[in-house]
Amino acid sequence: GLRTPGLCAHMTTRPRVEPRTPWDCAICLATPEEEVHQCHRGHYYCAGCLAGLPQRRCPLCRVALPEDPIRSLAAEQAIAALPSRCDHCALELTFGQRRSHERSCPQRPAVCEAADDGCGWRGIHADLEAHEAGCRHALCRRVLRGAEARWATERDALRSHIERVEAANRAVEARLRRLEERRVSEEEAQRSRTRALSERVRRLEQQATAAAARPRPGRQLPQ
Repeated sequence: GLRTPGLCAHMTTRPRVEPRTPWDCAICLATPEEEVHQCHRGHYYCAGCLAGLPQRRCPLCRVALPEDPIRSLAAEQAIAALPSRCDHCALELTFGQRRSHERSCPQRPAVCEAADDGCGWRGIHADLEAHEAGCRHALCRRVLRGAEARWATERDALRSHIERVEAANRAVEARLRRLEERRVSEEEAQRSRTRALSERVRRLEQQATAAAARPRPGRQLPQ
């Protein structure tokens, strides 16, 4: 996977730069810090650099790149074992250990948590806690953050209470609808029974009238 000077000079217009390691990215010319991808001819690239290419071809040998990237685990393991040092405290470690160490290095650059509120302090992380303990901007930020946290807690509690009340109101409204439907149904049933009873009374009255209108047979007196 070493670059061939003649091939690089012939196949690309980028000025030839001697690699720091055999696995340096052929696009950004830096040692990859995450996944390492390669073309079919063994040229190495940072995964991010390769994904940003406008054309899916190796910029060195112009070979078409596969749809599924070829990840080089061997190159990643070799890079992780390279000697390196922390950019902040100059601690000697491996390339693979460096990024994890630098994220928690006491000598890494730091700014006050209240930098957006006007504090211009800049220093290292080891001194940050002592600075923020006496910084009035940071003190105001902590007080405000506490107030915001309490307000958020009260707001969430109020929202929960409102949701419970609304749920109870919906239940009451549903019960009232059922009662109203029951009342309407019972009233309709009562009207039906009243109509049936009225019809029965009317028929009885008609029968009584008809019976009264019929002539009754009279008695014959003896001669």
